[in-house]
Amino acid sequence: FCLRPAGLRGGFVLDNGIFYVCATVVWIGFLAVIMAVASPPVAAFLRERWRWLKPVALTIAVVFSIVGLVVLVVSSTVGLESVDADRPEGELSRLLTSLDNVYGYNDATALSHQAAENLLTGKNPYAESNVVSAMIEFNGMRDKLTPLRLGRFASVFPYPSAAQLEQLWQEASQNPDVVPPELESKFNYPAGSFLLPAPFIWLGVGDIRFVFLILAVPALVYVILKVPGKYRLFFIMALVASVELWNSLAGGETGFLYFPFLLLAWVLFRRHLWLSTVFMAIAVSTKQITWFLLPFYLIVIFRTMGWRRLLGAIGIVVGIFAAANVWFFFADPELWFSSIFAPVAGKMFPLGVGLITIVTSGLVTIESPLIFSIMEFGVFGLALVWYWFNCRRYPD
Repeated sequence: FCLRPAGLRGGFVLDNGIFYVCATVVWIGFLAVIMAVASPPVAAFLRERWRWLKPVALTIAVVFSIVGLVVLVVSSTVGLESVDADRPEGELSRLLTSLDNVYGYNDATALSHQAAENLLTGKNPYAESNVVSAMIEFNGMRDKLTPLRLGRFASVFPYPSAAQLEQLWQEASQNPDVVPPELESKFNYPAGSFLLPAPFIWLGVGDIRFVFLILAVPALVYVILKVPGKYRLFFIMALVASVELWNSLAGGETGFLYFPFLLLAWVLFRRHLWLSTVFMAIAVSTKQITWFLLPFYLIVIFRTMGWRRLLGAIGIVVGIFAAANVWFFFADPELWFSSIFAPVAGKMFPLGVGLITIVTSGLVTIESPLIFSIMEFGVFGLALVWYWFNCRRYPD
């Protein structure tokens, strides 16, 4: 858990290909373990060894909980950069300083907060989106801006240097009303991403991360209550020890906004299908990545409950998504489409985890995203085919 984000952060901050590749190997191993644990034969194998597995699991959870608390205390009091304060220009100090910067608004978080405020003042959030003014207003982390392969960066590959990004920011911050073409400034998400936090911001919540927490806590409490008693303690400890979960919250990751609705949608679909579908529709209306989970949700409904329930679920999802977005669509259809699909249509630089690190680390030069898109949709298609035939036996 600790090596994955730290290694990838190290590769990005220190421009070190070895960090990138090592962190990716750990990440792939992590995904392989999850897939193995989710496999029913492996689950049966582990149940037979519960006597020694239980104390091992408890020990791991306690260790990660202690590590997490130590990191939280250090980062919130003296700062992680103080660990290597004697060498402020050293690579370790630079890395720890950058990890401190994780706990602040990124450009998506700042734009989401700005969009909610624009909505509350009667403005179209898509038309008034300005990443420079948003990052200044909410003290966003400058290394979390999204550069585009335009203007001065048109011939840069695989990613602009920290010095180039800093120079761009210094120039942009002098005149916040004019966003340079090299910065992504469109508000890239469906309307749910600002409709959900808007009431809380209107009530005076000054940090959108508190909105994420307010929405997540009831969902987590409900799931804790529904977990079978003999597993409840392990589930709670897994939540407490989840570096991924709490780092996402502290870092203002916008995925935290749809997380509770997606969680409830999956937990409830057998007990309360229509309530579950409403939660899924809210998630779909909040961020595009949930669109890739929707087909699996619809498949399991069709295969376990029939086509009538499927049509009802589709109607609820389409209706709620349309209700949330219709005004903004008709206000400016071209702007809405260009904003929502900017993450796939924009001139983005390669970034992320997994196989893409062979490019971001500089090992190979592949400037076209086509080969990665083909791999992603190939895996997506295979996953859908597998789930179609197996969801009745293994719905989760």
